[in-house]
Amino acid sequence: MNHDPVKRLPGWATMSDVAHAAGVSLMTVSRVYKNPSAVSAATRERVLNEGDRLGFVPNMLAGNLASGRSAMIGIVVPSLRNSNNANSIQGMADRLRQASYQFMITNTGYSLDAEALAVEAFIRRRPDGLVLTGTRHSDETYALLRGSGLPVVEVWETEGPIIDMATGFRNREAGGEIARYLIAQGYDRIGYVDYPVPGLRRYEARRDGALDALRQAGLRADIVVSPLSTDVTEDTSSFRGGTSGLQQLLDAGGVRAVLCASDLLAVGVMFEAQRRGMRVPEDLAVAGFGDFEIAAEIPPGLTTIRTQGYQMGWAAADMLISRIEGLPIDTEIKNVDYALVKRGSA
Repeated sequence: MNHDPVKRLPGWATMSDVAHAAGVSLMTVSRVYKNPSAVSAATRERVLNEGDRLGFVPNMLAGNLASGRSAMIGIVVPSLRNSNNANSIQGMADRLRQASYQFMITNTGYSLDAEALAVEAFIRRRPDGLVLTGTRHSDETYALLRGSGLPVVEVWETEGPIIDMATGFRNREAGGEIARYLIAQGYDRIGYVDYPVPGLRRYEARRDGALDALRQAGLRADIVVSPLSTDVTEDTSSFRGGTSGLQQLLDAGGVRAVLCASDLLAVGVMFEAQRRGMRVPEDLAVAGFGDFEIAAEIPPGLTTIRTQGYQMGWAAADMLISRIEGLPIDTEIKNVDYALVKRGSA
């Protein structure tokens, strides 16, 4: 789906715009949004319809600053569980504080509907800009962003379509690099434990890069599993997902090496291998993605891709600040380097 880039607009639809379109006074519009029971149903419906048509979002702040800026940034993340997200947020926080901006964070749990609600809630508070995670969003989110005219930076991905600005790394390239490393080590039957949340482009890209490398080497590229759970409350993107993934791979006939979409899954694979009396890497090689804090600590050390979360967060905040303050931006899509980290697991 293609979406036009969001451009910085002169402003949002105002209460005066809604009053003019609905043929009522400013006081009536104010009452509709602040005390709807004080307005007749017919008038209330007319005002709300015109407000929706114009893209009006009522300001929940007591009033705007004279400059029209709030010095606040909204940050939307899918999860607070892993250390890479924390590093990215820390990078944003340090750059924003340096420039005297505040920020608010919300967690969506990878739900597109929750993301749309979060974006709407932020827009009501008139932030100066937004940071979103990834490039996959609902139609409602795109519509809200187009109507607001806010500058937006998407993080962790640089492949489009891009809303406005983006910073991340080449997930597909990185997935191919770590797969080629396993191949070079002599592993010829490599299984892949995919991320359990479907439709996330960054995880799809790193999986596709790894499978392309296997095909190019003449190896099987169809030994792919996704963690399963019978408990809807269980987070299968965690260690438990790695347990499920290895069980499925062994049930399918076994593999000599396992490549995982994230370090949490990879560590789960290593835990399960240990429970089964399998030695890593002698019986089973394991590789992950992300270089989470645990990767260097779990024996014998997890081979993985190091992503520069802090630098990514700093770059995202820096791009937003430049856009907000009218400063030149070198590029609207900034790639941050990644690195293959070789440890004892593969």
